[in-house]
Amino acid sequence: MILRTPLPEFFNDICEVVRLFISVSEIRLAEPGQDADLIHTHAERDGQWVEAFDYIGAHREAALAVPGGDALERKKQLKRLIKHTLYLLLRDALGVRPPWGSLTGIRPTRLVYEALEHGMDEAQALNWLSRTFDVSEHKSELLGEIVRAQRPVICHDTGVFDLYIGIPFCTTRCAYCSFASDELGNGRMVEPYLDALLREIAATGELMRTRGLKVRAAYMGGGTPTALSATQLTRVITAAQREFPNAIEWTCEAGRPDTIDRAKLQALLDLGITRISINPQTLCDRTLEIIGRRHTTRDTLDAYALARSMGFDDINMDLIAALPGEDIADFERTMRGVCELAPESVTVHTLAIKRASRLHERGYNQVDAPTAQRMVELARDMAHAAGYVPYYLYRQKYMAGNLENVGYSRPGRACLYNIDIMEETTHNLALGAGAISKWIFPERRRIERAANVRSIELYIQRLDEMVERKAHVISMYDDAPLN
Repeated sequence: MILRTPLPEFFNDICEVVRLFISVSEIRLAEPGQDADLIHTHAERDGQWVEAFDYIGAHREAALAVPGGDALERKKQLKRLIKHTLYLLLRDALGVRPPWGSLTGIRPTRLVYEALEHGMDEAQALNWLSRTFDVSEHKSELLGEIVRAQRPVICHDTGVFDLYIGIPFCTTRCAYCSFASDELGNGRMVEPYLDALLREIAATGELMRTRGLKVRAAYMGGGTPTALSATQLTRVITAAQREFPNAIEWTCEAGRPDTIDRAKLQALLDLGITRISINPQTLCDRTLEIIGRRHTTRDTLDAYALARSMGFDDINMDLIAALPGEDIADFERTMRGVCELAPESVTVHTLAIKRASRLHERGYNQVDAPTAQRMVELARDMAHAAGYVPYYLYRQKYMAGNLENVGYSRPGRACLYNIDIMEETTHNLALGAGAISKWIFPERRRIERAANVRSIELYIQRLDEMVERKAHVISMYDDAPLN
């Protein structure tokens, strides 16, 4: 598709809306004099922005009074106007209404909180969301449930932070994965990586102590943390708990059932960790083979039973809707099987085919949007029937049906870390290769990031630089106290 726009700084935003409706491999800006498939015009007159789009003979125009405020706020409002104008054109021209309307962002809950901050009650906020962005009633109701679950536990204390520790190793790489993780192979990089990680833990622990900042929730993810040995897990977590003591929640993403054994689970229990995630993704063995998982449904059931028998009382299980080769009946069997196990929480992801994944390399076509949507709706209905409530949500690019990932939990068992990281209300100190720390400046409505390099080798070589990046961001916080 060829696009002509006088505002190329909004090119990516326009592309996001196009991909809500049309599967296109490439969208390019028109060269001077080149014909375009999609034409955008922009004007400012009589104190208004006027946006117009033309596509296959259809035309749509909309205007908005140029708002006051700072440049960032004006840019945000202009972006919304551009995206929604194009959305309305394509919706009417193609006869398709995406469930999330014109929203393409990762965190739709943020808009609900924004409306609440402006004095609306929940019903008014959800109505505003539907009117302004054409969000479906079903998705508005979902957001309302999530906000109600979050509000009693959401944190705005700038004196605390969450901790993320990344273990970027897996026994194999899943076909849908695009994360910065390496297969274990012969394991030659594991010990050098852990040595560097322990150095980063010690250095950042000192940074936090000197500023009087306290850890709220800690999360060990990856990759697959339980790809490590019991001894290695103990080594890393002991160091983290020494530097960042008294977290009110500690999660270890055990992940793949085939990496879980009694020794590793006992090591976690000995360290006081009783919240883990056991992630089958599906209970269909045929699909597990297709996506490159080296475990079976029986492995999942055995790992879950072992964890329960040892005393783990807070278990999450991850599932993926719209996996290759699965139909609605396959997904329903998986969801029913997991609900019968009765973990404290279930996270239902919708397959997103990232460009760096093997599924993308193979040219896999996602399931059609109506099928993906039915799977996600089925998950919600079955979760409700089993006593779960949705407590966090996020969206991704390239997701089947332009849908969402939703975390469900038993009442009172929501994962604090997941809420904090998705709503971006709490500082996040992220350690390890590919980890991205975020420091929150609420009064400035700004987030500063400090990213670690993705490469394990470069992370080890440039560790001092990674620590310095964090120190720089935290020093900006020192210069602008928020309490």
